[in-house]
Amino acid sequence: MSGLLGISIVNYRSAGDTGCLIRSIVTGRATGPQATGPRIAIAIVDNSDQAAELSEIAGSAERAGVTVRVIAGHGNVGYAAGNNLAATWLLAEGADVIWVLNPDTRIAGGVLASALDVLHAGDTAIGATASVAPGGGPDLGMVDLWTGQSGRPPAGGVPGSSKLVYAAGHSLLVTRRAWQDLGGFSEDFFLFYEEADIALRAARLGIPTTAVPDLAVEHTGGVATGATADMAAKSTTTYFHASRSCIIFFRKHYRHRVPFAAAARLGYAAKALLARRPDAATAVIRGTVAGLRA
Repeated sequence: MSGLLGISIVNYRSAGDTGCLIRSIVTGRATGPQATGPRIAIAIVDNSDQAAELSEIAGSAERAGVTVRVIAGHGNVGYAAGNNLAATWLLAEGADVIWVLNPDTRIAGGVLASALDVLHAGDTAIGATASVAPGGGPDLGMVDLWTGQSGRPPAGGVPGSSKLVYAAGHSLLVTRRAWQDLGGFSEDFFLFYEEADIALRAARLGIPTTAVPDLAVEHTGGVATGATADMAAKSTTTYFHASRSCIIFFRKHYRHRVPFAAAARLGYAAKALLARRPDAATAVIRGTVAGLRA
């Protein structure tokens, strides 16, 4: 084991957020129990046109002793493919753990070296960092396996058998061997549902999910994609890709439930229309059809 923590960041017109995240990583490393903290390599994949800004951010981190590579020039390949590009370089560098972080996350507490604690569950494991939400606990997501509706698990409750609970994708730890066995994220998904898909595939391979309670990550959410819970403010990009990815998820894993998921999406389109968002309703329908045709 090399003791190298590899961090993957996919940037889409969010260089300011990416810079703040990297500064929080550098600060967390410097204030760890050892003066230099863990060995870190960061791959920033630019899915937009901010290579120059990102190179300045990378230079600042490298002067603080963190290895950074900016991967750019490939256009917008999506979130899954972007992280796979980052992981390819990080694994070649010898990373023992791949830590996927959204640009709009920040290291909020704990010890950065704790990210490597996911290896305590074995050399093949997935890990969730701690939530900064009231009540704490691991940072998890949940999806309904009949409708595709996503959200957070109930606090202190046990989700029903029709719910899939998974480590939140904005801060996801994957051991080197687990990433290799899984083949990384499925590039069937351009945006959304990647973490639910990888959780299902991991479970089928017997790869456990563990919690890393000594490392907390704060997540603003939806900064680049407009993925807010407010239907009036949510972007049409989110409406489209969430619908497309939802249907692809069911086609891959629960084909017999596709009609239920598609009906739920049409119901969601009607809800968007009632919220006086005809553009959103159209995006939901377009995304649903795109998912059925993918």
